[in-house]
Order: sequence, then C-alpha cells, then structure tokens
Amino acid sequence: MEIKESFEEHFKRLLDKDYDKFLEWSFRLLKKAIRINTIKLIDDINYDNLKCIIKEENLRYISKEIDNIYNLRQNPFKINISAKEVLSRLKDYGWEIKRIPFYKYGFWIDGYRRDIGNTVEFQLGYYYPQEAASMIPPIALDPKKDDVILDLAAAPGSKTTQIAMHMENEGLIIANDVDINRIRALGENLQKQGIINTIVTMMDGLKIDRLNIKFDKILLDAPCSGTGAIRKSYKTLKIWSNDAINRLSYLQKKLIIKAFDNLKEGGTLVYSTCSVEPLENEFIVDYLLSKRENAKIEKINIPNLNKSEIIEEYGKYKIENLEDIRNTVRIWPWDNDTEGFYIAKIKKI
Repeated sequence: MEIKESFEEHFKRLLDKDYDKFLEWSFRLLKKAIRINTIKLIDDINYDNLKCIIKEENLRYISKEIDNIYNLRQNPFKINISAKEVLSRLKDYGWEIKRIPFYKYGFWIDGYRRDIGNTVEFQLGYYYPQEAASMIPPIALDPKKDDVILDLAAAPGSKTTQIAMHMENEGLIIANDVDINRIRALGENLQKQGIINTIVTMMDGLKIDRLNIKFDKILLDAPCSGTGAIRKSYKTLKIWSNDAINRLSYLQKKLIIKAFDNLKEGGTLVYSTCSVEPLENEFIVDYLLSKRENAKIEKINIPNLNKSEIIEEYGKYKIENLEDIRNTVRIWPWDNDTEGFYIAKIKKI
C-alpha cells in the first residue's frame, strides 16, 4: 500500500528508529477478541474451569493475577449457563481460545473462521466482539453499582455495555452520541446484551450540560484519527493528514473541558483514543490541566498490561505538567499485540 509522504515524514519524526516497526505492526492482522457478558452468564472464570479450554502456557500466570479482581453477578437474568460453557462451545466451533492477560473477561479467538459475530451465542448476547485495548478505558473508569455515569461518545456501545456489566445493570448510564446511524447500532447492542440501566441520548457532546446533571464518572472515548487502529482499517492511511489531526485536536480540547466541567466534585473522567498522535493524547490532557487547576491525574494500575513511555515533546510542543502526564497510559500495537491506545484517568478535586 502506498504511504503518503507527509505520513512518513510525520511518523519518522515521531518514532525515529521505531518507524519501520510501527509500519510492520500496522499491517499485521488484528487478533479477534471477545468480552464475556456476565449480565447473562454465570461468572465462573478461573484457572480450574479454564484449564480444559485454554492451553496451560497461556493460563496459569494470567489467572493468578486477574481472576480475583472481579466477581460479577447476572442481573436481571437467571440463565443457567456459564462463561465456561460458552467458551467451550466456541472451542468446539474450531476456535482456539486465549486469555487477554490484563482483563478477566477478555479472550482472544483464533482460527480459520473470522465470523465471531455469526454465532447463536453472540445473537443471544452471551459475549461481545470487542478489541482488547478497547476494554481498558472502562477498567480504568472503575464503575460502581450506584454511580451515575456519562458515556459521552458512546456508539456503537462496546464500552457502554462493558460499563453496564461492571455496574451489574444497576445505577444509571447516559449513553450519548451525535450520529443517528451509530445510535441505532448502540440501541441494538444494548438490547442484545440485556442492558436495562442505560438511557440513550442524541446530542452534540459540547451541549451535554443541557441535561443539567453532574456525573460521578464520565468516559470520553474521543473522536480521533484512529492511527492506533490502522491494522483494523487501512482506510486511515488514505485519509490521514496534518490538517485532520489539527481539526480533531481542536474538537478534543473542547470536549475534554466540557466533560470535566460536568463532573461532580470528586468525580472521575477517563479520556481515551485509539490514536497514537501526541496532539490527540498527551497534549489534550495537558491542555485540560492548564485550564482547570482542580484536575488531577490518577495512576492507572492494571495487572499484566504493558505500556510505553509518554511523548513529552513533539515539534514546537512540550508537555507542561510532566509528572502528571507520566501517570497516563500510552500503548503502541506491539506492547500487547492490540490496537494502539491512550488512556488518562482524571480526578476532579
């Protein structure tokens, strides 16, 4: 595939000797991944139950680290089917099941079949196809059953349904998006996954204060260039431009301020993108810190998650709040064999 000269210049300046590595990983086939839906399934995920499904070398050290972090219950469903049974069925279909090291309910699915969204189990909402790195922002958000949460750019709903699962279908989620077609997909996914604690709204995210609600937690998975997800969509290479990055950065700055201002005091904002552009990531969060003195970055601790150093300088730009920004998470595709991602957890003090 032809690479734009401006793209090559930009990423060589950003990555230096790792540019070829970035291209290599960007053209690797992205692993298929799923998230088990404990709203409908009994949570029986542990080493003993998985050792007959997953190869030992992929299992023991992971299970020890993550299996006791969560124990989620079905609600309102009382279906007598477990996560183990569903994973066994997928294995019987011919897929090899591997654990995603940093998340109890995440699994990679490998095999000659790529149609993981074409099973009875998916149609029944027993699992959700979701890229592994996409599971990280809701983990960082740490939703609780009595929270009032805003998912500011929610569609098509992978993170919304994950948040609802961790809330055990209690509390309240406002799932907002601006695009009617994406909202249709959001509604279908909420219904399929059995979500009953979520209200869907359609409005410009910059007008969200019209709801007149202060939220315990907000997820802003911001519209972005998608440069961390080239291995999922090569279209990104064709549409990439410096002008597009600047336009997106301008929107992201407005959205992160709006989201932060709609938090309760003591509330938490998680900002994330599937971009590897520093102007969409570190410098957006640094901008918030420069505009809001009551914003404080919290460290994100997730077992078995590999991450890279943040980008402190790019061109004429330099991070001002360096110690805070070092607590955010930058992930390149080679860190965990996922998309590239960026996540920041921000407390309103």
